[in-house]
Amino acid sequence: MKYSVAGIALLASLFLYQGCSSTTKTEDTSDNQQSQVQSVPQQTYQSKQPSANPQNSNKISSTKNSQATKGKLTIPEKITPNQPVAIKVEIPATVAKANSTNSNSNSNDASQPKQINMVVVSNDLRFFDLVQASYKNNQNIEVKPKFPAPGDYTVFSDYNPSGEKEQISVEKVSIPGEVPFPTELESFSKTKTLSDTKIDLNLSQPNIKAGKKVTLKFDIKQASNNKPVQDLKTYLGQKANLVVIKSSSPLVESDYINIENVNNSSNNQVNFTTKFPQPGTYKLWLQFNRNGQVKTADFWVTVNS
Repeated sequence: MKYSVAGIALLASLFLYQGCSSTTKTEDTSDNQQSQVQSVPQQTYQSKQPSANPQNSNKISSTKNSQATKGKLTIPEKITPNQPVAIKVEIPATVAKANSTNSNSNSNDASQPKQINMVVVSNDLRFFDLVQASYKNNQNIEVKPKFPAPGDYTVFSDYNPSGEKEQISVEKVSIPGEVPFPTELESFSKTKTLSDTKIDLNLSQPNIKAGKKVTLKFDIKQASNNKPVQDLKTYLGQKANLVVIKSSSPLVESDYINIENVNNSSNNQVNFTTKFPQPGTYKLWLQFNRNGQVKTADFWVTVNS
C-alpha cells in the first residue's frame, strides 16, 4: 500500500512538471511571433527607401528642381479681417535671372512682365479672392489680398517662371475669432445672375468623367432681355479668367486645377478646357470685366469616376 501511494505521488509530480514546461514554451513562442510581426513593417519601409531605386532618385531630383522655382510666401502673424494683408512673395533668384535673360531675347512675350496670381479661398470654398501682381527682374513682390472673417484659409500662388511650367505655392492661414455661420446654401445651378448680367454654364458632356477632357462654356447675357452682352473688356490679359479648385480637406496643391483658355469663342462666350483629375465636387469661379466692372460668378460641378 505504501508502495502504491509513493508511485502515485511520483507519477503526479512528473505530470505537473510536463504541464509547467509546456506552458512556458507556449509563452516563448508567442513572444517570438510578436517580435517577428513587429519587424515586418520596418523591413517593408526600408525596402521603399528612394536610394534603393534609381527611378525614385530621378523623381527626387525632379521634385527638388520644381521646388527650386517656387516662390516663398511671408504672411503677417496678425491679420485684421476684411483689410488688405501685405503678403510678401520671394521669387527665387534663378527665376528672376531667367526672366531678365529672356527679356533680352526675341521671344514674343520676352518684354512682358510675368504675372503672379494669388488666390485666397476659405477652406470650405465659400470665400474667394484673386489678386494679381507683376514681376520681372525683381525677386521680392508684395500682394495684398483680403480675408473677410475669422476662419481657416488656403492661399494658392500661381505663376509661370520663364522656361518652366506653371508653379503653385500653397500656404495656410488661420485667423482667430468666432467663425460666422453661412448665410446661404451652396447652389449647384448652372445659371447665375449678377445684377444686370446672367451667366449660363454649359458642359460639352452632361456626365463629367475624371481624367477626360471637357469644355466649359459660359454664355454671358443681359439679365433683362437674355441678349448677348457686347461690352466685355479684357481681364487679366484675356476675355475672362477661370479658377477651379477641388473640394478637399485639407486643400493641397493638386486641388488647384490647370485650365486652358479657348480663344475662338464669340463675343459673349468664354470657353475653357480642362481635365478633372479625380472624382468629387469642384468649385468654379468665372471672372470677367463688363464695362469696367469685374464680376465673379461661382458654380459647382460633380465629377464621376
